[in-house]
Amino acid sequence: MFKIVRNRFSPLILRICPFSSSIVNAQIKKTKPKLFYKTTPTSNMFSQSRKIGGKFSPVIKEINYEQLKKFINSNEALIIDVRNKEELAATGVLPNSYNIPLDELSTAFQSTPSIFFEKYNFPKPDKDLNIVFSCAKGIRSLKACQQLADLGYKNIFNYSEGWFGWESHK
Repeated sequence: MFKIVRNRFSPLILRICPFSSSIVNAQIKKTKPKLFYKTTPTSNMFSQSRKIGGKFSPVIKEINYEQLKKFINSNEALIIDVRNKEELAATGVLPNSYNIPLDELSTAFQSTPSIFFEKYNFPKPDKDLNIVFSCAKGIRSLKACQQLADLGYKNIFNYSEGWFGWESHK
């Protein structure tokens, strides 16, 4: 269930809650919600306000086709497609992108740099590197962004249009 909350001092806040509305209200009064996404009506930026170990996790930024093209042309970001290999073979890949399926992502980024390189054929990225995630429609890539935010990565971008959005712009 999605609940939109607005007050005069803050932008729109979207709460993602797995409960019915009556249970959500009871849960919110007892404990703080664990997951927030905050956005203003005019921006594409989602900020994750999950508190981990006394620190707030980084901002997950939504990017569009034009912004992704800039990243691809300038080589300013590592682009990771989280679709499985069968999907990639059937549809194609983004230029200059690497593939790590979503179900392997957390394990991959927790592995040692040498194991990561052996399995994926590119160096394990630093936690400060710009990383763009893509999938078919932007849903799995958002999950990938959340997983890396939980692991301490700071500059995370979600290409929300996904492969189908990329193809529609060609």
